[in-house]
Amino acid sequence: MMPAYVLMFKWLLAGVSCALAGLASCCLLNAAQRVWPALRARRAVWLAAQIVVAGAALLPFLPHGERISVAPAVTLGAEESAAIRLALEDGGDQHDDADQSGHDGAVAGPSLSSLGAPSVLAVALPILWATLYAAGLAYALARLLRARTLWNRLLMTARRLSRLELLAHGAFSEPHLSEIARSRLAVMETDAAISPMLIGLRRPVLLLPRHLREFSGEQQRMIVAHELHHWRVRDPLCLSVSAALQTVFWFNPALRWLGAKMTWALELACDQHVLAGRPQQQRKLYAAALLRQWKAQVAMPSGGGVAFGGINGDTIAARILQMQKTSPPAPTTLATWTVAVLMAAVLAGGAVLQPALAFNIERQAKAVAETVEPPAATPDFTPWRNPLDRMRVAGFFGVQRSVSDQPHHGVDLAAPKGTPIYAAAAGTVIATGELAENNGRYGTVVVIETGSLQTLYAHLNSVAVKAGDRVAAGQPIGAVGETGFATGPHLHFEVRRHNQPIDPATVLADLDAHATKHALKVRRQQLGY
Repeated sequence: MMPAYVLMFKWLLAGVSCALAGLASCCLLNAAQRVWPALRARRAVWLAAQIVVAGAALLPFLPHGERISVAPAVTLGAEESAAIRLALEDGGDQHDDADQSGHDGAVAGPSLSSLGAPSVLAVALPILWATLYAAGLAYALARLLRARTLWNRLLMTARRLSRLELLAHGAFSEPHLSEIARSRLAVMETDAAISPMLIGLRRPVLLLPRHLREFSGEQQRMIVAHELHHWRVRDPLCLSVSAALQTVFWFNPALRWLGAKMTWALELACDQHVLAGRPQQQRKLYAAALLRQWKAQVAMPSGGGVAFGGINGDTIAARILQMQKTSPPAPTTLATWTVAVLMAAVLAGGAVLQPALAFNIERQAKAVAETVEPPAATPDFTPWRNPLDRMRVAGFFGVQRSVSDQPHHGVDLAAPKGTPIYAAAAGTVIATGELAENNGRYGTVVVIETGSLQTLYAHLNSVAVKAGDRVAAGQPIGAVGETGFATGPHLHFEVRRHNQPIDPATVLADLDAHATKHALKVRRQQLGY
């Protein structure tokens, strides 16, 4: 379950990255549009900003290290690993392979109650966030589905206009009819008091209210031109992308603000296209049609389509003001490049601020390799002989166990009582019998010195050598037992350099191939590799 927790932790970082990127983007673009007002009508600016904010959520999932990060690394300690295991692992998994790993105590971490409140909160926060996000996403999807259902019901009650009815309708000019036929755009009419709008992406529908026939012919044709331009420039696709991002990242209000700005830009761009080169009289007719549509529209769910009068009342006056300008300002090259640089800076800043995760599998393996010195200085060093003929690793070096507050100093090799034990390397026996070290928990031991290293064989049932003996690699030195503190017969094999334990995997070959599933699982959960 550790990979699932890592994903939840990264998703927590993704949420923070997305929120911070949204805040930065909103602040920067708000300042930019004050300097260059023409940016307000550029949908690409607001769509790109939304993609950048969403892209910031992917940064925690990309490979990166401490070299490119100014944030401190997030390290998963032994206590946190144990707490995560207890929180995520079900009871059955904890007892899995118990018959293979129940030697020298069960390998388990401290209980959640033994951790301090800050540690418990730090461990639980990714899980809580994942739960909260799932609930919020379900609610956002339900709202989206409910809106889609309402729009589908509205379309079911509408009537599709035939070619002859379109010709008789005063809203369509000959170029309009040709474009509708070429793009296979369905035109439908409804009795509902809505604004003219374009609905759908794959199979578009131009939905017109029946009261549109009460407008003058010029007003109708300008409104239809407005909606056809939406379709021509693929505005429904932009709205669909925006709606998807706002649903996935429902927790980020910046995306809703940027989405509203983009919708506003779409309407401004269409207004400018329709009114380009038209006299003031037609501009006034167009503005009057907008006001009439806005007053007539009813409260409909958002996200269904592009509506001519679908902008809220706060923006109607600003939109009409823009209509009065015969030549609206165009964004300069400097403005365009400035916005592009600002958005790139938001992503770059997010990448630099991402903390390196210490429980990354590749990084953990590298850390282990860097902290363990090679067992010999000679370049032709070969692994030692296995101390048992049949190796069965039940516990790895460095894992935290419930029977001790210290990480495991060796490896546990499960074997029946009386199984012969062999010297892993040639050397001199420096101690046998009971050891006072570790409060006598090692039981009967044999300690052999091999160059700068010492090997300790613990929990023996019998000893076949004595202190001062010279032994060769593969020579019998005793038999497996369960003396000292042990829950079953097994061999505790330990390697030391200068009285400091090192990982026996540095002198014994391919321990993973001889390990139980439980031992591998515990190491992966606690150490990340």
